[in-house]
Amino acid sequence: MREIDKTLPKDQRILLAAEEVFSRRGYVQATLDEIIALADTGKGTVYKYFGNKDNLFYTLVASKIEPFLQCLQEVVASGKSTSEKIRSYMLALLPFLRDNKDLYRILWYEVSGNQRGFHPVFLNDGSWEMSSLYGDTLSEDEYNRVLRYRNLIREQVLCLVTIISEGMETGFMKQGQPTITAHHLFGGVTMSVLHYVGLPEFTDAELADLIVDRFLYGHAVR
Repeated sequence: MREIDKTLPKDQRILLAAEEVFSRRGYVQATLDEIIALADTGKGTVYKYFGNKDNLFYTLVASKIEPFLQCLQEVVASGKSTSEKIRSYMLALLPFLRDNKDLYRILWYEVSGNQRGFHPVFLNDGSWEMSSLYGDTLSEDEYNRVLRYRNLIREQVLCLVTIISEGMETGFMKQGQPTITAHHLFGGVTMSVLHYVGLPEFTDAELADLIVDRFLYGHAVR
């Protein structure tokens, strides 16, 4: 367990402690008491800055994703070709997932409703809504809680949707469903990084090249 610099502002100490505890124990088993002890603050200080455990975790994850999302948006806005944009997207995604693997696992499995069977259903207009595999329902508060975590993931995927849509519009890629295509690519890469041990001899650039080649051209010998 790392030590927290006690000279840092209290809110920063709480976030650093939260990252340590959540990463090690997961969302459900992490306690505010353990975070408070590591941050060397009082419970009232946590409530003052973050309100509760859920808002603390959301603030922590959002603070990690926001600069990453800005990077993805810059890739989308660049004048690169579709294949170059997908490669740049992967060059940003791979290290981000690797560096934040523990927190992203919590985001993906514990707080976004996946473990309870909730999943997004894509509508014809490109929007989506939450549905349940088991017919369960969420209260309005629970629905909004899950939705805001889902939106953190959704914003990342939408950047890839835009890139793929451009590729289809320019004739570089076959016409199809860009939203579904983007989710397949994003989900496949994300699951591989979150669960695959990895091969240290591959650099991010080599992995990005491999992903782009297989995604665009498949495995068949050309």
